[in-house]
Amino acid sequence: MAYRAVESGTMLKRTISLIAIALTLGLGSPQPSAEAHLAKWGSWEITHRNLMKLFPDADPNAWRIKRYTYGTEEVAFLEKELGFELYPEDKQPEFFVAQDASGKLLGVAIFIDPRTKPKILNGGILTLEVGIGVDAAGKINRIRVYDYRGNVELTKETFLNQLQQRTLGDNFAMDGRDLKAVEGEPEESQLVANAAREALLLMKVALGRR
Repeated sequence: MAYRAVESGTMLKRTISLIAIALTLGLGSPQPSAEAHLAKWGSWEITHRNLMKLFPDADPNAWRIKRYTYGTEEVAFLEKELGFELYPEDKQPEFFVAQDASGKLLGVAIFIDPRTKPKILNGGILTLEVGIGVDAAGKINRIRVYDYRGNVELTKETFLNQLQQRTLGDNFAMDGRDLKAVEGEPEESQLVANAAREALLLMKVALGRR
């Protein structure tokens, strides 16, 4: 699979300009959080397959990678908002920029593993890897949970679609009001919501302006 890896440059800056503007929205109130780190897969083939689940209308061969290194002040800001320290590798995230066949910007994606303390299920480690796509308006476009071996309801659109169109100014608490956790999975449900908010925050700092 081909892709275009771009770390900087005028073309990519223009491509993400709409998202940069949209992500300057207010942060809102602090949300429930837990330690997290970015999820990565061992090959571009797997990464590409998971990206296409976030933006199925994207040109498969036009994905661009925006790499960013947070400065000291940016790290301090992120850690204050998130409520935990960033892992060293998470201070240099990769954002995947999606375009359609005509070159139109669709949005930006990132992968987050919102849990660091291992959870055991049937003798094996239960992973939780979340893909978040943010559209050109700076809103959650689509969320996917990959290869989850717990309650499969956590991976279904009935649950995940609750988070669509949310921005940093919205509520991400699975409090049973506008956001409802999967029955029997309150912790996992909140972690997925946390990942969505973290994705917006990481993009705001890297692609937008505080």
